[in-house]
Amino acid sequence: MSSSAKSAPQLAMVSLLPSQRRDRIVDFLRRHGAVTLQQLAQAMDASVSTLRRDLDALEADGLLDRTHGGALLRQQHYSTFEPNPAAAAELSPREKRAIGYAAAADLQPGQSVIFDSGSTVMEAARAALERRIELVAVTNDLAIAQLLGSSALVRVHVLGGVLRRDSNTLMGDEVLRGAGHIRADVLLMGAHAVTDGVLSETDPEVAAVKRALMQAATSKRLLVDASKFRPRAFMTICPLAEFSEVITDTGLPAHEAETLAQAGLKLTLVSVA
Repeated sequence: MSSSAKSAPQLAMVSLLPSQRRDRIVDFLRRHGAVTLQQLAQAMDASVSTLRRDLDALEADGLLDRTHGGALLRQQHYSTFEPNPAAAAELSPREKRAIGYAAAADLQPGQSVIFDSGSTVMEAARAALERRIELVAVTNDLAIAQLLGSSALVRVHVLGGVLRRDSNTLMGDEVLRGAGHIRADVLLMGAHAVTDGVLSETDPEVAAVKRALMQAATSKRLLVDASKFRPRAFMTICPLAEFSEVITDTGLPAHEAETLAQAGLKLTLVSVA
């Protein structure tokens, strides 16, 4: 599936000295917590081979930990680190938009749909509006609620709660109680990390809300770009096997796709032109 979404802002438009480029990589990682080589290549004017050498050098200097295909903050900081919404939206924008379109394409007129918070689910909400179908939407994300509420075809229910700092997300006991009264047709959910068949988040409250949303829907669809298949974060959400479908992009490593197939999960891979 192709997408016309704009890519992340480039960090460098001219050639940099290796030391300057590595400083920018460290700054980028401090803002995002984890990054893949492809994400860096989209954001910086450098080849994947050059960036791979940079990451190896920065790991040798003790500034980051290398992963398969990328890097993350040193482990003692990574598990509880979460980028703010603006920083998260910069990563893999084309992949997220394609995943959102794929998720919205399967929605049926008249369905009740829970939209979890996050940048990839936001893309699904945008794509759902473009389809111009009637929906009953439930969300704990104020930005998603405002977007969906701009259409007369969508009836929006907002799960009330406490606004999380530096976020559009409502959290707390009110959200959990509200979710407990709902039985929606579909849940579109994101996650911070997918690791060895387990979803995880950096924050206990976020994880608790996601678990409650899982219980509130019949069909559960996970929307994550391939970079989210990485070392686990602080708090477990649930096993991946609880989902009806996983929608991700073709950057997914082959061994991860094999793991999903062995678990019997429906896997939808979207391509980015």
